[in-house]
Amino acid sequence: MLSVGYVFWALLLVAALGCQPASPPAPSNPGPAAAAAAPPTTPPATAAVPPPVAGSASAAMPRPLDPPATVRVGLLESISDSGVYIGYERGYYRELGLELQLETIPDPNIISTMVNANQLDVGGAGVNANPFQAAARGIGVKMVADKGQFLPGFGFSGIVVRQDLLDSGAVRSFADLKGRTIARLAPCDSTDPAVERGFERAGITRDQVEWTYMGWPDMNVAFANGAIDAGWQIEPLATLAAERGIASKFAMGDVLYPYQQIAALFYSPDFAARTDAAQRFMVAYLRSLRDYDDAFLKGIGRAEIAQILAKHTTVKDLALYDKITPAGLEPDGRLNVPGIRDDLALYVRLGCVTGDLSDVSQVVDESFVNYALSMLGPYPR
Repeated sequence: MLSVGYVFWALLLVAALGCQPASPPAPSNPGPAAAAAAPPTTPPATAAVPPPVAGSASAAMPRPLDPPATVRVGLLESISDSGVYIGYERGYYRELGLELQLETIPDPNIISTMVNANQLDVGGAGVNANPFQAAARGIGVKMVADKGQFLPGFGFSGIVVRQDLLDSGAVRSFADLKGRTIARLAPCDSTDPAVERGFERAGITRDQVEWTYMGWPDMNVAFANGAIDAGWQIEPLATLAAERGIASKFAMGDVLYPYQQIAALFYSPDFAARTDAAQRFMVAYLRSLRDYDDAFLKGIGRAEIAQILAKHTTVKDLALYDKITPAGLEPDGRLNVPGIRDDLALYVRLGCVTGDLSDVSQVVDESFVNYALSMLGPYPR
């Protein structure tokens, strides 16, 4: 596997870490911020699934490409990359004539830039302003499948508050964050939509807090020395902060913004145009997502899948898999398109996206998932 370095920074980008226990986890505890919780939310509407090809799934598989096609894939070493790592180890991609070149790239903005420029064929990154701004400049990058949603009970990142502020009662609700220093990774990132909802329900604005920007591992250091009051933290760092007694989960993503499309799989303009390879990649990707859900929701092959993830991700300690809040991975690969549309409107309002971009349809392309579902059929719930 190729790498462009910085294991330290790879750790900070486990944006969708987590492995489900044998049964679905209970909803993550929002703590004192429950008053700012979202109103009841229903799952996004699911598009009709194309009928599977007659016969068994294996009989329906497309023929392998001959000669095989090389596919350059940029990943963050996170558990939300399971759709690639599982299929890589189990040979799903190779069975379809795809030879993956995996590159560890610990900055999602670099992944986005390389996918936009056709320097990577496939990349996994957060759903932030970057792909929309690229589309507004006429770049044909495509958002093609799920790589992390805030499904109920799967709040694998969110607002964490310094422990002494919670213990003293200085922070009891989201409104108590007014005037305080809050850390996040970068402006115009994928946390904006969830944070904005928290502010709106609390009756405050983003201008009424002091923002500071830093990497996720640095946030735990800042909590320990009192430099920040709160921060948008991810797993496993949120759980490790609680174990150290320096900060606790306060308002996690599944409470602030249920079903937010926090991360996605992207195809470069050139790879999206290579229909045969792009379709086959998605078939293998969905097979891998289903193995992930089988393992950590149904207990089928859990130990083997955990070993694969420990081999490829930054979470090497198998004991952590049972402690952290897991990421939500949609086994049919479906994107929450209505939510993405709302998020784009926010990025435009915040000035993060400018230029000619009329709708998310310029970025979102569901045709590859539809093809894979025509081969595999829907995931048995």
